[in-house]
Amino acid sequence: MVENPAGQVVLRRLRAEDVPTIARFECEIAEISFPEDPVTDLAFYERKLTQAVGDPKSEPMVGETGGRIVAWAWIGARENFITHERYGELRSFYVAEDFRGTGYALRLMRACLDYCATAGLARLMGRTHAANESMQAVYQTYGFEAKHVTYERKVEPAGARAAAPVSAPRPRPKPGVGLFRRAKKPR
Repeated sequence: MVENPAGQVVLRRLRAEDVPTIARFECEIAEISFPEDPVTDLAFYERKLTQAVGDPKSEPMVGETGGRIVAWAWIGARENFITHERYGELRSFYVAEDFRGTGYALRLMRACLDYCATAGLARLMGRTHAANESMQAVYQTYGFEAKHVTYERKVEPAGARAAAPVSAPRPRPKPGVGLFRRAKKPR
């Protein structure tokens, strides 16, 4: 019986020497999350990640096996300015291509939720691109609920002819139904 490689991954906090590898992961995340206009400047991500190494308000974690980093998650601690509720924001989540499908993404999400519980964060929120079905499946598996939908449309320069409106609007989902939930069948 072949051992699942996900079982050999050790999770630890981001270190300075990890930054170049994680910056490449961040570029790939940008290409998935913003396919029309990804930010792929390694120097940008290296600066951001170097700050994360010592940031006490975040938990940047890497999954490593055999000296190779194969996973990455970054949780930022946030506070609602009105209610003062402390919560976690999943800033990044990545599993190397050859570790996808091994169950490691689920283990990594469990580690993120465990961190939030230990740090006294009331909830964890995250975002993903509408076409990123893999990440949506991870969220769904752990009971995350879709809360907001963001729409985007390019705007023509002043004086240019505006695009015609869509002939038939798409039906809006009922609350609790949508990307992550199926409509309940009547009994």
